[in-house]
Amino acid sequence: MATADTLALERAGRQRYGSIFLLTLAHLINDAYPNLYPVLIPSLMVILHFSVAQAGAITAVAALTTQLLQPFMGLWADRVGGSWFVTGGLALGAILSTAALGLAPTYPMLLLLILLSGIGNSAFHPHASGIVGEMTGRRKGLGMSMFLIGGNLGRGLAPLLASFAFLTWGRPGLMILSIPGLLLAFALYTYGRKIKTVGKPNSGGLLATLHANRGRLVSLLAIVGIRSMVASAVLTFLPIWWKLRYGHITHNAFMLSIMLLAGSLGNMAGGYLSDVIGVIPVIVGSSVLSALLVWLFLHSSGIWLWVSIGLLGAALFSTASVTMVLGQSIFPQHKGMASGLALGLGNTLGSAGVGLLGLYAQHLSVVNALYLLAPISLLAIPFVFSFTRRAAATSG
Repeated sequence: MATADTLALERAGRQRYGSIFLLTLAHLINDAYPNLYPVLIPSLMVILHFSVAQAGAITAVAALTTQLLQPFMGLWADRVGGSWFVTGGLALGAILSTAALGLAPTYPMLLLLILLSGIGNSAFHPHASGIVGEMTGRRKGLGMSMFLIGGNLGRGLAPLLASFAFLTWGRPGLMILSIPGLLLAFALYTYGRKIKTVGKPNSGGLLATLHANRGRLVSLLAIVGIRSMVASAVLTFLPIWWKLRYGHITHNAFMLSIMLLAGSLGNMAGGYLSDVIGVIPVIVGSSVLSALLVWLFLHSSGIWLWVSIGLLGAALFSTASVTMVLGQSIFPQHKGMASGLALGLGNTLGSAGVGLLGLYAQHLSVVNALYLLAPISLLAIPFVFSFTRRAAATSG
């Protein structure tokens, strides 16, 4: 016969898993919005009359708020708590992202709305990641990968949703895609009292922690920045390359979706393997595989074209949960800010690199820019060893 304590533990367990499931679903919807635009870039280039270099600039501009604000939003969330960061962020991103793609009359207005929509995205991520980090226990790699798989699925579904809405209802019909985000934001608001928010830590030791771990932080940002640059550049330039080569937006959408959905499996595998064999083999192996698979994709045809893009997606996104856990290991008392640093600032550096790569592609060619991603991917490896060496020195 179950005791009162046993029943209480079971209820707590169901509530914890229910909260993680709802946050994972919210992550799926939230991350779909910033990823609606890559598949639409070729069409928007014609409608709004902008160049390949300006297409690359969209990624860089989006990073200014979508990613760069995340550490500050995370620090704010750590201090004040409250699930409204998650709820309000999701609603704001849903409205402004779809308005940018569906209604913006000019390229500058498109950039402005994408910039503003990133505020919502940057508010959602650090606090949601911090909540999950508190709930996952010792299997943090696997637990965080389960949360992040929601984001990967959202990114994977985004091209299909964007192309379907665009081809079915026209450009203004993209506003319909705001409805799922608004409905889920309302569900989060209703359920919000049951979600255990991140606590309010004493911030007095934050500067000392930053100073003591500055070397590890620099290495982590370099790892995330390089990995993010390669992944973002693939998502930005492959649709342009594909349209030039094959010319059909539907196939373009399927290519991105295969890559991103395979990235969900890679993310889960990377999180699990990091708990079993450690961080170094996962990030080093992912970097090497990413370099090889970029080259393989550009030299493939037929069925192997689709196989290689799926494998590339799995390799590119296999380190997402690993780097998140690394960030939270540096700042265990400031998980929101740590998540914002790992996801936000590191990804901002990567997105800025995409902007520069867009200029390179404009003056040479898109395919040459894609080839350059293979050696860039390998640059993360030295920083992995630097991080672990500094971590050992700090613990010693």
